[in-house]
Amino acid sequence: MMNSHLILVSQAMDAGRSTLGQVGRAKSQASYRGREVVRLAREVCGGNGIILDNHVMKSLMDMEAMHTYEGTYEINTLVSGRELTGGISAVKAK
Repeated sequence: MMNSHLILVSQAMDAGRSTLGQVGRAKSQASYRGREVVRLAREVCGGNGIILDNHVMKSLMDMEAMHTYEGTYEINTLVSGRELTGGISAVKAK
């Protein structure tokens, strides 16, 4: 289900019809699920998951960097929520 959402958002972006909230939702879900997948891979591999030759730990660190660079799950969720509520922000700037 998540993949189809990302594809639809990607297609809307290509057509110039996507919104910031849609992109925020797609990014938050992709980073959330990506982190979940690499953590599970690390767990499944046990001690071998931290050996650099297996690339599991490198993937985990890359995903953490992507999560931060793309905006955290929480920030993208707030951006999406602001759009869904018609502009009501959960955080007020001073």
